[in-house]
Amino acid sequence: MKKIIALCCIFLSVLTSYAQYNKLSTDSLKVLLRTEKSDSLKVKLLLNMGTRFGYGHKRDDSVLQYLQQALEIANKKHFIRFAIIARTEIGRYFYTTGNYAASLQSLLQNLDLAEQNKDTVLILQNIKDLMKAYFAMGDYEQQLLYAQKTKALLEQLTAKDSVLTSQFAATYLNHMAKVNQGLGNNDSALFYYKKADAHYKAIGDAQGIAVGLNSLAGIYAKMNNTDSSFALFKKSIPYAVASKRFDIVSDSKLKIAMHYHKMGLKDSAFNYAREALFEVQAMMEPDNALTAYLFIAKLYQEQQQFDSAYKYLQLTLVMKDSLQNLSNITQAQSFSFNVAMQQQKLVQEKKEAEQQYRNKIKLYALVAIIAVFIIIAVLLNRNVRNKRKANTLLSRQKEEILDVLTNLKSTQSQLIQSEKMASLGELTAGIAHEIQNPLNFVNNFSEVSTELVDEMNDEIEKGNLEDARQIAQDLKQNLEKINHHGKRAGEIVKGMLQHSRSSSGVKEPTDINALCDEYLRLSYHGLRAKDKSFNATMKTNFDESIGKINIIPQDIGRVVLNLLTNAFYVVDEKKKNGPLTPEGGTGFEPTVTISTKRTSSPLGAGGIQISVTDNGNGIPQKVLDKIFQPFFTTKPTGQGTGLGLSLSYDIVKAHGGELKVETKEGEGTNLIIVLPNTG
Repeated sequence: MKKIIALCCIFLSVLTSYAQYNKLSTDSLKVLLRTEKSDSLKVKLLLNMGTRFGYGHKRDDSVLQYLQQALEIANKKHFIRFAIIARTEIGRYFYTTGNYAASLQSLLQNLDLAEQNKDTVLILQNIKDLMKAYFAMGDYEQQLLYAQKTKALLEQLTAKDSVLTSQFAATYLNHMAKVNQGLGNNDSALFYYKKADAHYKAIGDAQGIAVGLNSLAGIYAKMNNTDSSFALFKKSIPYAVASKRFDIVSDSKLKIAMHYHKMGLKDSAFNYAREALFEVQAMMEPDNALTAYLFIAKLYQEQQQFDSAYKYLQLTLVMKDSLQNLSNITQAQSFSFNVAMQQQKLVQEKKEAEQQYRNKIKLYALVAIIAVFIIIAVLLNRNVRNKRKANTLLSRQKEEILDVLTNLKSTQSQLIQSEKMASLGELTAGIAHEIQNPLNFVNNFSEVSTELVDEMNDEIEKGNLEDARQIAQDLKQNLEKINHHGKRAGEIVKGMLQHSRSSSGVKEPTDINALCDEYLRLSYHGLRAKDKSFNATMKTNFDESIGKINIIPQDIGRVVLNLLTNAFYVVDEKKKNGPLTPEGGTGFEPTVTISTKRTSSPLGAGGIQISVTDNGNGIPQKVLDKIFQPFFTTKPTGQGTGLGLSLSYDIVKAHGGELKVETKEGEGTNLIIVLPNTG
């Protein structure tokens, strides 16, 4: 107990000194370092300069230099505890930079020194850092070995210090969870993570709570429990910021961005992804950086911003190249092997010294050295071969990614054009029916007018001028009707040409009620032209007070046509596939309604709402989040590209509006376009 109290006092003294120095700038500390004569204060200054940035921040080479200078002075002056602190921080520095071999070397030396001093607290602290390094390397056997050693050492602290016991108990539980997670035992990992989280919360350890929440969120994500995972990632961020664990901040924000992306909330996904990338770039986190670059490239690709997507794909390839360098892990494995061999060698030398077999000791030592050199040569040779293979593979993957990106651009253009042509085909069929009516009027009145001309000539020859004038009046009325219906046909043709040509991107005042009514009829007759058995009731409910609004008419026309075509399709499918009544029918009346009205939400008092409602089967909940995704369709193969709703969504967004859906399975769907009224 006295030893624990003494240890705490020493650490408190060191931390107090650090707190005093932390108030000073780095330049001020450098000035103090040049003028300070006391070795113990010099060590404190150097340790402060090497650790002042905290865990999770990018550390440069100057940090390592300060720590090494502190270690050199501590060793020279036999400041054992300062030496342990310096070596611990050096091990953590190498860990954060991915140099696991150097990290293990420093931490294992530290552990040996702590064991020589029989200092349980320092032993547990070093084991904690060792378990992190082994987990990062994927060496779960060594991690499990030290976790079990932690559990055994905890019994020595149970009756002495409850806070320290809880802290290291939480560490033990957390690493047992990581071992199980690494081995794929998700249920066991969840059990240990929950217990560790309870310990961290009990002692109020902000860093531990951040670690626990982030770890719980990660295991829930692996178990596909997205709701719990999303909530815990969000909850971990304040604790991580409070404890300066910016590595956890970046990881949680990146996972939240991915969750928003799955929900279809692209703006939120972009915001969190950028914030995560900012945190990642402020640190040495190659794995998180690689994930962030790939994810942001995917987001830009989905928004068809291919230049930005290509930029982040290039960054991904560069990062992959650095991650393929396996030298750190190979060195760490070689170092662990050498440590084990050295321990065996020391035991053997001791036995041989006791038995005075000096000649055999020299022989064994020589054989061991030769074996080590052979192993090193083999490992180096294998590493060179692996690196060459990795470079070749990366070059090939880079070429494949570029080919895939080129093909993707081409395919997307073709599919979008195909969707437009399919829409144009349906529109053309409707226009053909619509234009037939005015053409019939033109033909009929032309024939009647021809007969009236003959009659008028006969009456003139007979001298019946009054009758001739009456016939002339009828002839004039017929010509006016021919002119009227000719103009009507011209308007229909004009609308068709507007729809078929590419959008000019110029907004113009448009009667939204007339546009909706026109495309309702065109959509209906377009489907009738393809399927004579198709029939449905059309209803309209237009707000005549709206007037004209500024839109790109051909673009909004495409959106309305797409929604109406989908609505007619689903009600027709319900009628065809519904149960038959005793009379042989389905008893179902397909109905599609289009309506307009003013709205004050969510775009303000000037908003205009267009609703397309059907009484079909509705949209299943499991696919509701996917309907606006490109290439997603519930239609049979060959009957839909899956781009209609995606393009419609983008067009409405480009107008500053929203495209929303309300649905109930078995009863129908209501698709709502909300536009700002700038007319």
